[in-house]
Amino acid sequence: NAEYGKKVSNTIAELKRAKNDTLYYIRVPHKALEEGEESSGERKYVSVVVRGCSIVESHLTHSLEIHMDNTGYVTGLSLHNEIEDCTGRSTSASSFNTAASLHFPGVGASPDVHSFIQLKEKEEKKKAAESQDKRSFLAKYWMYILPVFLLFI
Repeated sequence: NAEYGKKVSNTIAELKRAKNDTLYYIRVPHKALEEGEESSGERKYVSVVVRGCSIVESHLTHSLEIHMDNTGYVTGLSLHNEIEDCTGRSTSASSFNTAASLHFPGVGASPDVHSFIQLKEKEEKKKAAESQDKRSFLAKYWMYILPVFLLFI
């Protein structure tokens, strides 16, 4: 696409002319467009900001990490290059050399719920067995039987 190439060339030229305090913004849409979905003006973006001189002094070479959540939404960006401090050096590079990578969250250990449920059921059965009264009928209800017996005597 010729228009895109012209924009990139203009951006590189602007970066080469930039002073040490010029900031370079990279933004990525928070959510990718679905097939057939129209782009609206109210899209949300995730941005990263870096000093323009550090990109120029690293010969337009950098790595871009795109951090995403489990649902596929962009949650963060990281831009890394070799140069941290700007010294005013220029570059002869005429195109960006960007290595991009996607990062998804790792799946952590899940709790052992099945064993926990079995343990709780075992405890409930034990409590139920202990709470059952194993005394005979007379031992349980002697206080009710004795007055009735004394009335008949």
